[in-house]
Amino acid sequence: MDENIVSGKEAFCNVGEVTSMPGREINRVSLTDADVLIVRSVTNVNRELLEGTNIRFVGTATIGTDHIDTGYLSSCGISFAFAAGCNADSVKEYVFTALFYLLSRDNLSLEGLTIGVIGAGNIGSRVRQAAEGLGLRVLVSDPPLYKKTGDEKYISLNNFSECDIITLHVPLTYEGEDKTYHLLNRDNLQQVKPGAIILNTSRGGVADESVLTELRKEKGVRIVADVWEGEPEINTEFFNACDIATPHIAGYSYEGKLNGTRMIFESLCGFLGAYPGVELYPAEVKDNLIRLEGNGALEEELFKAASYSYDILRDHAGLREVVCGGNVPAGFDRLRKEYPARREFGNYRVICKYKNEVLIEKLEKLGFRLSLKDNADK
Repeated sequence: MDENIVSGKEAFCNVGEVTSMPGREINRVSLTDADVLIVRSVTNVNRELLEGTNIRFVGTATIGTDHIDTGYLSSCGISFAFAAGCNADSVKEYVFTALFYLLSRDNLSLEGLTIGVIGAGNIGSRVRQAAEGLGLRVLVSDPPLYKKTGDEKYISLNNFSECDIITLHVPLTYEGEDKTYHLLNRDNLQQVKPGAIILNTSRGGVADESVLTELRKEKGVRIVADVWEGEPEINTEFFNACDIATPHIAGYSYEGKLNGTRMIFESLCGFLGAYPGVELYPAEVKDNLIRLEGNGALEEELFKAASYSYDILRDHAGLREVVCGGNVPAGFDRLRKEYPARREFGNYRVICKYKNEVLIEKLEKLGFRLSLKDNADK
């Protein structure tokens, strides 16, 4: 089992003996006596890893499966489970924290902005709902869903020229008519508005980093990147083109990781026919009151609330230190392994000194709880 699986030992020890180790060090030899393999996204699970082992069940405590050869697992009769949607709220909160920072930094207003959401799955749907709650105009593109449903609400990637913000929420696939490798490429990115904000929290290979780097120079686009093509290696030129750059941690809230553990544990219990009744719930956040003046610019107030819960600039500074210091792969993995507990918006109560109905409404749409006074009941 990957040692970075939150509460993994506490959960999985109820159904068997647990051996944990760094995900990148899991190899065929380490699986000699194993029947079950539980990983995160850094372990490539394929024939090379599993052939000749006794593995009967593979679970990844992540939403993505591009590191899993599911075809090979199926051909060998190996059961597989992944944690679809486990960290959807975490990624949503990352996206809007980054957005509020850029808007407040550059004196831009939320009012009248159009956001293009690429991918309408668990995360894309949460982002869309929050964006609508904030009053943004939302366009959605999901070619596979359009083909399946024929619903005209799913627009073509070539129709994003009117978007002020574009955010990616798709899996990484390399084959087929709807492959997502370099889904954002020279053809469709040339249509992007000057100064547009582009966020990628899906997988690095979904966007062509060289084209984004050019657009930074040519059109002044603002770039937020949490994922990198070839990570843990990072293209330094692309890194320097980013306004916010983080080490693949958008979905790393404590709740998101714990949800992933719970979902895979429950899937394994179903596979084994064993139900030990283990409960995995996050502890309550004690220092959970956010005090806002409430009379500043809306975008600034929203960023203050979001950054109290999640300090995205700390993550950016941490990755910059790694990139500038050399040995990026080791530093990249260290930042992920030692990532501090980050709690989601719903754990926090907000109190505004000055009554601001617009701000209060948008905070509630984002999932914050509102208090009337400092000593309000939690």
